[in-house]
Parts: sequence; structure tokens; C-alpha cells
Amino acid sequence: MTIRLHRGDLPDLSRYTQSVAIDTETLGLNPHRDRLCVIQLSNGDGTADVVQIPAGHTDAPNLKKLLGDPKVTKIFHFARFDLAVLFHA
Repeated sequence: MTIRLHRGDLPDLSRYTQSVAIDTETLGLNPHRDRLCVIQLSNGDGTADVVQIPAGHTDAPNLKKLLGDPKVTKIFHFARFDLAVLFHA
């Protein structure tokens, strides 16, 4: 497995044209209190992009574009929590 580490945002969206599996990691379980630390993404090809979110970072244009793209199917393990964290962050 190839893992690519990024800080703040994905550098490009070329790998994510059909579907993406998304998981978030936070400092706790309260989306309004506990900060988003990492977003993990994979398109199912055996690779993953890990995006580290620095404290105070609020803008990630490529991640926003990917999440808002209706042509890309998003797959979550626990979408209610992940989406709450992403919307809050």
C-alpha cells in the first residue's frame, strides 16, 4: 500500500473521479469541541491520501471541491460523525 501524506489539503483531485472512501480522526468525540486532526481518503486502488489538518487551519479548497462533487460517490464508515466534523471544521 502506498500512503501519501499532505498538510492542509489534497494537492490535486485527479485520483478521485468515481468514488472515495473517507474517514476522519479527531481529538475526541464531540465535533463542536474536539478538533479535526486527519482526513484519510482512498479511491480503492490500494493507495491512500492522509491529510493532516493543522490547528487553526480552516480552508482546504480541493477537499471542499471533492466533498461537494455530486459525480463522486462518497463512502463513510460512520458518516453522521465524519460529516459533522467536516462541516464544523
